[in-house]
Amino acid sequence: MPTLTEPRTARIRCRDGDHTLVLSDREATAGRLLDASRRHSFDPDVDVDWDVPQDPDVFYLPPTLVSLYETPLWDALSHRERVELSRREMCSIASFGIWSEMMLMQALVQHAYRRSYDSAHVAYALTEIADECRHSVMFGRMVKTCGLRTTRPNPLMYQLGKVASAVNDPLVKFAGTLVVEEFTDAFQRITFPDEDVQPIIRQVTRIHVIEEARHIRYAREELKRLVAAVPAWQRRTAAYSLARSTALMAGHFLHPSGYAAVGLDPRAARRAAAASPHRRATMAWSFRKCTAFFEEIGFLDGRARSVWLKAGLLE
Repeated sequence: MPTLTEPRTARIRCRDGDHTLVLSDREATAGRLLDASRRHSFDPDVDVDWDVPQDPDVFYLPPTLVSLYETPLWDALSHRERVELSRREMCSIASFGIWSEMMLMQALVQHAYRRSYDSAHVAYALTEIADECRHSVMFGRMVKTCGLRTTRPNPLMYQLGKVASAVNDPLVKFAGTLVVEEFTDAFQRITFPDEDVQPIIRQVTRIHVIEEARHIRYAREELKRLVAAVPAWQRRTAAYSLARSTALMAGHFLHPSGYAAVGLDPRAARRAAAASPHRRATMAWSFRKCTAFFEEIGFLDGRARSVWLKAGLLE
């Protein structure tokens, strides 16, 4: 007889053939993540030096991650203007992170509401919500410490977010969680070890990377279980919906005020970034772990793949 903690396998039908998924036990996975949370959690009030000086000549993002890098518009900017653009874009990403984490917290509450309240699986969902609360406060404080205000996404994304929050579709929501978390994780894993980036940014991104690793694991394992339990048409429908949402998000997570602050026309700057081979390669690179996982679980099956490719998000 298999024990509770032994994984099982499931086969899903994809257009390129059957895929075999290894499904971990919910309680065993949650137990390990709870233990990791006890050992590796942070208090931003204590673990971030909020008073560390900010050098006006030091970047807030590695230059290679700034949207206009290797474009004529970037070449025309002074060093201080490039630093300012990196400050604006880092704070825009943080604002987007707060918005997306609020949606994630709602999704986790909906998920936990439908599960056994005394299970380790629900205990970890609630633990992750607590993590995300701290992250959102931390990002907001970081933006204010950098001398800026948080921004909301454009009106369309903001309204779509309200609609999405009202609908309980765990397949899309766990996949959407991975899209946002894997994307920000890729940027932050380059940022926090970079000694040429502002110390306060390195401290904040380091905390986020360490704690988000658990969230990514939780979402991946649950998404595999959900995929294994639904018919192929439902998986493909969810995958296509997610692909469309991701393509929209990828083009609008940076607030246009960042371009205006360095004297650029926001529309022209956005077009320049969208046409930049470096930027397109950077965005595809940032989603590489996510898309590799989606390939494995059949979330690039059917029409979804073409959307990812057209958006320039698939290597």
